Amino acid sequence: MHSNPVFCGKDCGGDACPLMATVENGRVTRISHNPAAGRYLKGCRRGYNLPLWQYAPDRILTPLIRTGPRGSGQFREASWEEALDLTAGRLGEIRGKYGANSVLNLGNVGSTGALHNTASLLNRFLNLFGGCTQLTSNYSNGAACFALPYILGESWKESGFDAATMQYAEMIILWGANVLDTHMGAEIPARLMEAKQRGAQIIVIDPRRTNTARQTAAWWLPCRPGTDTALMLAVLHVLLTEDLADRDFIAAHSIGFDQLESYVLGKTGEAPRSPEWAEAICGIPAGEITRFARAYAAAKPAMLFPGYSIQRTFAGEETYRLAVTLQVATGNFGKRGGSTGSMNNRLPAPVVGTLPVPQLPDQPSLPVVNWPDAVLQGTCGGYPTDIHALYVLGSNYLNQGADVRKNIAAFEKVDFAVCHESFLTPTARYCDVIFPAATPLEKEDIGIPWLGNYLLYKPQTVPPMGQARSDYDALCDLADRLGFGSTFSEGRSAAEWIQLFLDQSEVPDQDAFRESGIYINPDQERVGLEKFSADPLAYPLKTPSGKVEIASQRYQQETGFPAFPTWQTPPADSRYPLLLITPKSAHRIHSQGSNIRKIQETAQHALEMNPRDARERGVSDGDLVQIFNNQGAVQIRTRLTEDIMPGVVCLPAGVWAALNENGTDCAGSANMLTATEGTKASSANIMHGVAVEVSGIMPRADRQGART
Repeated sequence: MHSNPVFCGKDCGGDACPLMATVENGRVTRISHNPAAGRYLKGCRRGYNLPLWQYAPDRILTPLIRTGPRGSGQFREASWEEALDLTAGRLGEIRGKYGANSVLNLGNVGSTGALHNTASLLNRFLNLFGGCTQLTSNYSNGAACFALPYILGESWKESGFDAATMQYAEMIILWGANVLDTHMGAEIPARLMEAKQRGAQIIVIDPRRTNTARQTAAWWLPCRPGTDTALMLAVLHVLLTEDLADRDFIAAHSIGFDQLESYVLGKTGEAPRSPEWAEAICGIPAGEITRFARAYAAAKPAMLFPGYSIQRTFAGEETYRLAVTLQVATGNFGKRGGSTGSMNNRLPAPVVGTLPVPQLPDQPSLPVVNWPDAVLQGTCGGYPTDIHALYVLGSNYLNQGADVRKNIAAFEKVDFAVCHESFLTPTARYCDVIFPAATPLEKEDIGIPWLGNYLLYKPQTVPPMGQARSDYDALCDLADRLGFGSTFSEGRSAAEWIQLFLDQSEVPDQDAFRESGIYINPDQERVGLEKFSADPLAYPLKTPSGKVEIASQRYQQETGFPAFPTWQTPPADSRYPLLLITPKSAHRIHSQGSNIRKIQETAQHALEMNPRDARERGVSDGDLVQIFNNQGAVQIRTRLTEDIMPGVVCLPAGVWAALNENGTDCAGSANMLTATEGTKASSANIMHGVAVEVSGIMPRADRQGART
């Protein structure tokens, strides 16, 4: 028996959590905390469950070639040589006939690391192939990434914080951020619980009382999904009308606040954005909004931690613009124990080499949310090229992209689709060739955290099972067949790349790093834009004005929206009066783990409803219901709870779709109900505030009887 350091390498929001693997008789028997990481940097159940993935009975261990219709799940085993030859032949044929840009890059960060980063690997491969059509933005935080450069310029990339600074916060506002389940950094959960014990006031703003709200005994403000902008504007109204705003800080650090103030106070001809106005929109009593605003203004410092959920809504760009504005207005921007109100992942990790990705000029691209539309419509629909092939790596786009039925149609249309996978996911079922992918425990790599000032190392813990290969090795073999193998690999094995990256790093002792599995930079209390906050003249932002541009004329010119953040009423449909939210599961990594029986049993997938909404529809706890809209329909059992506000239902994302003969999903896939129409103004992903209705199908007792 022996142990060695590992990290899970999953793109969950934690991204690089320090773990230890226990190996007995050549088999990983346990994953535990790496003690070298200390008391704060900890993993979660997703990482501890790595052996469930590693030894799952349905894991793909040989290359597969499709024999039946796409989606049928009919494949035959093949040798690597046959599968590689077939893939190289089809890709080369499509490139020769339609051009390299007819291949759509469906790569994403399903696996992370300095070398085995699936997005970087596929980008490098396809750009050396001659190019491809790339996807822009992402499903996670596309609206925020679009909006923040307008208000913070390039300085938005330096606007994060280290979790250690949470110890200085008097108040922590988790706005749509269920960090105990989603992590958003390996250090965040432990730091938050420490803040609770220290006596910091914790406020959770969310349509449901999350695990984070329950465990921290937080002040829970249930806000209707898609209405956070209205609540933020009402908070500003209180700050302004009660003289609670930090006028000196606003004047020194921002421009355009006066325009926003006129709008909030109703001086522009629209109604004042008061708590009374917001109450009818967001569902929070005006008195509670006022009480929250006063408490927020009094707390020094206050940390506003915005989750990604609040920008996955109609006009979600406005929420992040306002989150930054609130921190400026209260004087908490760039302060130790405060935050910028920007995202939490934008401070650099220690220097380490990574796989270089060549860039191509004039490469066609399209928003990620629109990829199926681009496949189905092509140049006739105004897209840059006609798509004939899909290359899938590190992703389950058919299931995780908006509108599952449209995604199926896109996969059915193309000439060729190939993926690297460990399981027969919904996406893999629609591919022509499947390469069996090695797991994190089967690859050496260096971990670069999502949030934190450290690096991780893991050796290859066990050899690949069956005929599984790392994505790097598979792409090397494929590149050889396509004529650019030496350029892709640069003559290096995976181990040689890892050594090169270490030689390029700031790690002072490579042997100690390999042994312990972690290098922690001594500076653990960095504050994003702290120097600007302290002296805005000496350390201006990378914006045209050098300040936070609360009003951006460029934003107005380029988007057609007002220069300052405003409330944009989302479209309504009386046929679908309920609002659906689709948060991450605490048990799965996006869709990874949906096929693992133990995870299925633990997660207990169900539609959460408020009892009031259930009574109105004649639905009881545990009933089989249909949740539907004009995008599709899902059959799922109910879980009634007062922990979700009336008018809202919750279906965690990630479960693999399983469509019946009528096109109804019988497994509980949330993306049966989402659309490819994106946010305004950036065409980012909308996963919350989706209009739906629920109807009963079978009472619980009848359903149980039918099973017997």
